[in-house]
Amino acid sequence: MRVKFICESCGDIEFDDENYQCPICNTKLTKVGFMDGHKLININGEQRIQWLENKLGHPLSDEMNNLREDYYKKKRLEREKQKEEEQRRFEEERKTYEWRAMQNAYNSISNPSSARSNVPKCPVCGSTSLKKISLTTRAVKTAAFGTIGAIDDAGKTYKCENCGSKF
Repeated sequence: MRVKFICESCGDIEFDDENYQCPICNTKLTKVGFMDGHKLININGEQRIQWLENKLGHPLSDEMNNLREDYYKKKRLEREKQKEEEQRRFEEERKTYEWRAMQNAYNSISNPSSARSNVPKCPVCGSTSLKKISLTTRAVKTAAFGTIGAIDDAGKTYKCENCGSKF
């Protein structure tokens, strides 16, 4: 649960403020109860000012109202500027990603040998004509010849169709 504080000078509302100082007028903040804090969150504008003035027992000066409004305008502009900066960074990252994808596609088309560089090759003859040793093949050998018959394929993944070696 978030603790709410109000400034008795300017009427500012803060949440979980560790400094207990108003960021607008630097006066000490006063802790507000749960119900009062809930009311403060749910009312805006003139209603909030009237409620604060009734709660505090004195009217808020126009100077303090102007300071508070200027402070929040500045905060809103900072958030908008930060959001624009994040959007700009996101767009730059997206463009960079798209550029790299296009470069990779171009490189794989213009240099087909590099596109096939991660295709497994037979360590004996270098052939890429390989057949994967399936689980079914292993199960049939085990059923037909027992565990001794399946030892030949133990730890092996591929069989070269060119030279017959298993690796």
